[in-house]
Amino acid sequence: MKRKILSIILLNVTVFFALISIHEITHLGAGYLMGCEQGKAVLLNSMLEGPYTEMICANGMNQTLFYLSGLLMTSCFGLLFLSMKTPGRNMFMVVFGLSFIFSALDMGLASLGIAAYPMMLFGFSSITAGEYYMASSYMKSNVQFDIFGLE
Repeated sequence: MKRKILSIILLNVTVFFALISIHEITHLGAGYLMGCEQGKAVLLNSMLEGPYTEMICANGMNQTLFYLSGLLMTSCFGLLFLSMKTPGRNMFMVVFGLSFIFSALDMGLASLGIAAYPMMLFGFSSITAGEYYMASSYMKSNVQFDIFGLE
C-alpha cells in the first residue's frame, strides 16, 4: 500500500513539473508566432519566484490568446493519458485541472481577471475527481511504478 501511495505522489510531482514546462514554453512559442521578438521562459530563478515567460511584444498583441495558449498545449498533453489503461487514464482529469488552474493564474494578469474564478473552480474540481478515481483504481489493481526497485 505504501508503494502505491508513493507511486501516485511521484507520478503527480513528475506530471506537475512537466506541465509547468510545457505551459511556459507554449507561451514562448505563441509569442513568437504573434510577432514578439525576444523572450525567454523562466522555470526557476535565483529569487525563487514562480515560473513565468518574458516577452518583448508590440502593443497590439492579443494578450488573451497569448495567455490561453498554455491551456491549449497542456490540455493536448493530457489527452495522451486517455490512451493508457485505467489507473493512468484518470490522470487526464488531473492534467486537465492543472491546465485550467495555470491558465486561470495567467488570466488574473490579463484584462479578463474575472474569468479566473470559474476556471479555478473547474480546475480544482477536476483535480479532486481525478485524484480520487486514480487512487481508487490504483488500490484495486496491481499496477505500480517500481522506480526505486522496492519490490
